[in-house]
Amino acid sequence: MNSKFFDVKKDKQDKIINAALHVFTLKGYRDASTDVIVKEAGISKGLLFHYFSSKQGLYDFICDYSTKYMTLELTRTVKKSEKDVFGLMAQISQARVRVMKNYPFMPRFLKSLKNEDDPEAAEAIGTAVEDLERTYRNIYDKMDSSRLINPEELPKVIDIVEWVCDGFLNERFKKDDPQPDELYEQYSFYLTMIRDHFYASESNEEVSIAREDFYERNETVMKEMRMNMTFEERLMAGRKPLVESEEEETEEAEEEAKADDDAEDEGDEKPDGPETIDDIIKEAEKNISDSAGKD
Repeated sequence: MNSKFFDVKKDKQDKIINAALHVFTLKGYRDASTDVIVKEAGISKGLLFHYFSSKQGLYDFICDYSTKYMTLELTRTVKKSEKDVFGLMAQISQARVRVMKNYPFMPRFLKSLKNEDDPEAAEAIGTAVEDLERTYRNIYDKMDSSRLINPEELPKVIDIVEWVCDGFLNERFKKDDPQPDELYEQYSFYLTMIRDHFYASESNEEVSIAREDFYERNETVMKEMRMNMTFEERLMAGRKPLVESEEEETEEAEEEAKADDDAEDEGDEKPDGPETIDDIIKEAEKNISDSAGKD
């Protein structure tokens, strides 16, 4: 891939990414047409191949971008303190909704990778599916199944919830313009019904996490994501915690500036903190895995 793609304005990058996600999801790798992708993205075919060299090169980028983007959303949305089976499943669905705000077809594209059998596609996918599934396993390992009528059936319950989610999205995505917020509202109703069936005691509460926290964080992150950032800067922005006040933001900025100055004076690298996207993902996954291991 030509790194100059990252110099393109974000809205144009997203238009190309969304066009590729849309076509690859609906048609699969073998039947996906680059002619359709460029038409939907509003660019020339020559420009597409200038950035990605080939259809496989584009697919390779989309796989890498999507798995990393989803992994960061999952590790940022799922709370360490949450152990409830359906609470965690709700947070997973909210991570997907947040992804759909920018990339409506990304969750379905990631699901399609498991069924892709084209040799060129398989080569492009590589270990992407395994990396993302490891993140999901780390989350599932946190689940407290004690409230289930039959705790040993937790894997089957997870399968059922995932099947309902897949079927729900497939049905709703027959629309040309699916609304992520509306989808989550409807899906949470189904999730509540499933929980009340499998839990030993019923609850009048809807399966959800604090809505105000979710939408406030989402608005902040989406504002950052709309900036003209590079690929890595945008993924890092998605991992940043919600700033609770301007005072805290100022103090944090001053501390970072001081740390940078100290490091520069000593001729050392910046203290602590991962420097690459892969390091960030590993650190985030480790946090989830560690919290699961403590139980």
